[in-house]
Amino acid sequence: MAIKLDYAIQESVTNMRRNLFMTLAAVLVVSLSLFLFGGVFLLRNAIARTANLFTAQVRVTIFLSADISNDEREALFEEVNAMPEVAKAEYETKQEAFQRFRELFADQPALIENTTPEALPESFRIELADPRTFEVIRDRFDGRPGVEEIRDERETVKALFSVADSLRTGGLVMSLVVGVAATVLIATTIRMAIYARRREIGIMKLVGATNWFIRIPFMMEGVVQGMIGAVIAVLLLIPAKPALSSFGPQFELFRFRVTYPDVIEQGIWLLAAGIFVGALGSIVGLRKFLDV
Repeated sequence: MAIKLDYAIQESVTNMRRNLFMTLAAVLVVSLSLFLFGGVFLLRNAIARTANLFTAQVRVTIFLSADISNDEREALFEEVNAMPEVAKAEYETKQEAFQRFRELFADQPALIENTTPEALPESFRIELADPRTFEVIRDRFDGRPGVEEIRDERETVKALFSVADSLRTGGLVMSLVVGVAATVLIATTIRMAIYARRREIGIMKLVGATNWFIRIPFMMEGVVQGMIGAVIAVLLLIPAKPALSSFGPQFELFRFRVTYPDVIEQGIWLLAAGIFVGALGSIVGLRKFLDV
């Protein structure tokens, strides 16, 4: 027995009207789960982008001791430049360090007045070919004669990825739990609709209606619930964008932000997820109450 599209749509609408409260509950749970899921992924993607921007500009600074000789300094500088991990190295004199110090602390004139160029160390400011190799510099030059201190941003980089991992793990667990609840609720809605029409379905099977003829209106019902929930989730993510940006970690040089293209891209995935959740809930509901 073939099924017409207008019949399937009409039956789906009728089922949703008969179980309006459960339909609304299913849509709300789908909306909540997909909103949480989408928010977590927006945060994760934004943090990953911020981390990439930050690590792309990671610098390693080798501060030289005050008693380093010219020969030692030149030998160290040549060795640094010869390393394949180093994209660029610059020697910064005491005077240049003092000029940068004045720019950084321009709003603290008292501090500048009490600091002289001689109080600041010479240094090598190193740009890496691969930001992930910043530990190689420390391993090679730490403790060498003429080297006072080696400074890198490893702690900040680790903090970025730590926040990203925590958000991803915690958010995914929470989203999956709510997603399972949404699937179960949609399945329950479908089961109630089937139970309410059990006699009608029995008669349809007696006159030759196929299982797919009976399934499709209910599956369309679940898909529609999932789609509506996904649309609501996307609409909630748009005004939530500023809040998501402010929720993320803020660093001195890089500001964490969620962009509207991120929201649009995530919205497409949420729509697909909503359809999947709705279809899955329908299949679960049909398997138990429909003799196939």
